[in-house]
Amino acid sequence: MAPFHAAVLCYSLAVVLLSLQLGKVEALAHDAYLARLAPVYLLTLPMLGLVVLLVILIHRTNDWGTRKRAVIAALTPAALGRIISGLLATLSFVIFMGSFTTFKNLMPDIRGGFLQDRLQADFDRLIHFGHDPGPALVDLLNSPLLLRIIEWNYSVLWALLGFIPVFVIATAKAADRVRTRYFMMVFTVWAVIGSLFACLFLSAGPAFYGGVTGDTARFSAILDFLGQGEPGSASAALFQAYLWNNHQAGTSALGSGISAFPSVHVGVATMNALFLREINRTAGLLGFAYVGLVAFSSVYLGWHYAIDGYASILVVILLHTLMRRMFHAHETAAREPAISHAAGQPAALTPSSPPTA
Repeated sequence: MAPFHAAVLCYSLAVVLLSLQLGKVEALAHDAYLARLAPVYLLTLPMLGLVVLLVILIHRTNDWGTRKRAVIAALTPAALGRIISGLLATLSFVIFMGSFTTFKNLMPDIRGGFLQDRLQADFDRLIHFGHDPGPALVDLLNSPLLLRIIEWNYSVLWALLGFIPVFVIATAKAADRVRTRYFMMVFTVWAVIGSLFACLFLSAGPAFYGGVTGDTARFSAILDFLGQGEPGSASAALFQAYLWNNHQAGTSALGSGISAFPSVHVGVATMNALFLREINRTAGLLGFAYVGLVAFSSVYLGWHYAIDGYASILVVILLHTLMRRMFHAHETAAREPAISHAAGQPAALTPSSPPTA
């Protein structure tokens, strides 16, 4: 896991130094993540994992001797070392999330505002035959029930599927083969899509289009559908108001910061779908079906232009391919000296038969 820890350290130091240089200490978000996410990864999920392990042991056998041996096997130095290493990886991930949000808070200051929304919205309309996808979707699927389902998917379900695998892959023995590559992909997806490209092509998205361009009419159908600013508003509208208030106040909080292109939600879902495909073809197909649902949800709720999801899918597939090739080349290079050394060893000597008369 050393490459992941090193990447997080370099990224986080750069972000902190940048915030100090810009005089934006209030943008730092590490304390919010350490307070909220660290207990989840370091206490709640390990306790749940222990409960699951005990339930499995009780279910599989009634023999206390077998259970005792299984517990002892689970607590070997190697197993404990893997668990401690995994928990350290999740702690690095929490720090990385704080750094990521800090940089996201800084992006409008770095770029001088959200400058790409008109261009991206116009291109989105162009490739969708002259229609803005978001307003078209809410007009076609104006259902309060569907809205509640999509909101739950985009917030609760996506968070579970996006963040719990980090803990599982960090600590599970079955993930030994892909652990480092997965965590390097986690870092790369969030840093490349959510930081580098997001900053270069900074946009706010349909929900904030009126606030950054002055054109409040273009995406008003989505805002009206979500009930933005009204009692009983959809949860998406409430969170969008939360982000906009933090942006205007220049404050940092859990999940704060605004950027649309490319979509991190779609990017993370695509990354997980690609790893699922390596395990099982059917699981991969289900993963990519979920990518489609997340992309639809992001447009339906006004978070993203459709091109934000398209770009994320293409970039993550490219990054995944490059990462696999890089790790394969590294593993091949590591095996070659061992093979060469083994080939250079003299053949084992066998005692000769005694001479016969």
